[in-house]
Amino acid sequence: MKSAALPVLVFCLFLLAPPPATADTCAACAGLDGFVPPDAIDADLYLMVGKARRSDKVRSVQIQEARGVVRTGLKPAFIEDGNCPGIDTEAWAIDYSAKRPWPALHKGVDIPRPRGTPIRAIADGMVIGIFENADNRKGIEIALRHRPEQTGLPFWTYSQYTHLTDMPTLAIGDAVRMGEVIGKTGNSGKMGRNIRRDALHFAVLFSAVPAWSNDGRVFVPADGFFMDPVAFYRQEGPYISAELARLPSSDKAVPVAYLKTDGTPVPAGARRIWPYPCK
Repeated sequence: MKSAALPVLVFCLFLLAPPPATADTCAACAGLDGFVPPDAIDADLYLMVGKARRSDKVRSVQIQEARGVVRTGLKPAFIEDGNCPGIDTEAWAIDYSAKRPWPALHKGVDIPRPRGTPIRAIADGMVIGIFENADNRKGIEIALRHRPEQTGLPFWTYSQYTHLTDMPTLAIGDAVRMGEVIGKTGNSGKMGRNIRRDALHFAVLFSAVPAWSNDGRVFVPADGFFMDPVAFYRQEGPYISAELARLPSSDKAVPVAYLKTDGTPVPAGARRIWPYPCK
């Protein structure tokens, strides 16, 4: 006959054991400028950045549309006719539902480059997220936070770079300078319904408040919105996608600064640049 004490002992040991480790932490984020605990961020904003169960996908898209993932018609116009790597057909805010088994939008732009091509920080900033993303389509990712005085914009901005070849050598909390290499172009992440080429997925978010969080899987700006990445280079507003969409066609071309291959900024004094050097 089995002793009745054994199940009781196992149960007591379970109660005394420490909780299992979880990925939903960012110990390195504590104490960084603007960081708040993950539960201080509205739940809808996690849906906005794509942290959603299949049952939440429709709601996620609705929130994304309400928070900026809307076609704008903007096009980059590289200053002094720079020969820069351009955005391919994977454009801003296109419907991605045909490439996913659920409703989806493209929350950034794709810039194809050969595997291993260095990716540059688009402005001075701080590393706030590094994710392996082995279980999703983004693949290896690095995220930067840019203060208003670093970009000249009247809000905090966040730049996201995914599908990298390898985990970045930078660490959360590191300061980066505009033009610094932050990763290399690749094709990491789960494939969708189509074969994916080597490319950078480049996204920009912004917020009027400085708070942000990182739960170990995603970074989220408090009261954040997505921005057409091309709009990041505008010298004046609007920056909200719905307002940009209403601009006349004559205002759709956005002058974009960049680094030359020798590291010279065009124009001199630029504080926001394209993520790849240009000829």
